[in-house]
Amino acid sequence: MANYATHTPYLLTACNHNGKKKSAGFTLYSIPDKVEFEFDEPFLHEKLFIGSQYGWLMVLDQHCEPSLLNPLTGESIMLPSITTLPTVRPCHSISGDIVSYFYRYSTIRQDFHFLDYTFDHYLRQVTFIKVVVSCNPSLVSSNNFVVAALVGYGSRLVVARPGESRWNLLQEKQWYIDIMFRQNGKLLCLTNFGALHEVEFNDAGDDFVITEISPQFLKENGRFKLYLAEDCAGRVLTILRKYNFIFFPETDQVKLFRLIVGNNINRSEESKWEQVKDLGGQAIFVGTNASFTLAKHEIHGEIKEDTVYFTDEWWDYATGDEARSWPRDICAYNLTNNSIKPCCPNKHQQCTWPLPVWIHLSNSI
Repeated sequence: MANYATHTPYLLTACNHNGKKKSAGFTLYSIPDKVEFEFDEPFLHEKLFIGSQYGWLMVLDQHCEPSLLNPLTGESIMLPSITTLPTVRPCHSISGDIVSYFYRYSTIRQDFHFLDYTFDHYLRQVTFIKVVVSCNPSLVSSNNFVVAALVGYGSRLVVARPGESRWNLLQEKQWYIDIMFRQNGKLLCLTNFGALHEVEFNDAGDDFVITEISPQFLKENGRFKLYLAEDCAGRVLTILRKYNFIFFPETDQVKLFRLIVGNNINRSEESKWEQVKDLGGQAIFVGTNASFTLAKHEIHGEIKEDTVYFTDEWWDYATGDEARSWPRDICAYNLTNNSIKPCCPNKHQQCTWPLPVWIHLSNSI
């Protein structure tokens, strides 16, 4: 992976098309320079991308086991096994090998039976939805940070430290749609109706306090996704992405909201979401990755100010036979003129596996 620019955000995609399961190679596409770099690293083969942050990839291997992977060096940090999730049980062969997993949809209702799933990327729907880390793994010892993940049907919140033996369930009854570690190390969790919760860990990472920062601002579910982001001034943003499904999922409308916090953040009625019309010249990249923001002075080339860049998250359309010719929904929303346009060449809009992900390589060095 030589000759890339480390200050540039890239779109990482597989070189296969039509939703094929195995990739023959990968491409890094630079939005500002409109150039791409093709490469083939064996350690990325058969990996499913479930996040990226600080230049690291969060991946599942062919057995659905999670890890952190540095795409520049090949360094890997193992995370607790999928079998330690409260909804997953391994299924062993006579010889003792794991041949598949049993999954139960609810962590609460004991009358929900375990269902059998084989090793396949379909299992992603019911295991790891998103993974984020509290700080850059390249700058700390291998276990001196917290990993948070949304897992299972209903996106339950679990946490762990690298080297620990199991995932710890933090919220059993709450459905979260996105999570984000702030610059101050606190974890923010956004519910599917837009309520914002904050998780603060102690220094050892073995205890926590959950506080509601802001109540929900949406009244009902719909065809939308919500993303958390933080601008360069440390202000919390929520990005609402609505879809139409006339032929395939396509971004139809985008709204941005900034959190206005009252004097006492423990009183949720004093906090509210306020819609914003610009980003002060900044650009934000969201999707399966942990969102990241470019300051106005960092924007160059074809990156536009006051723009949100989205990648596609409809993982199931990568595998359905009827959808393999459908385009990926990778687009840019500009707040200045309220426009939504594709932000990469057509070949990167084709249905590939694994899902494309934004990655900022400068942070992985």
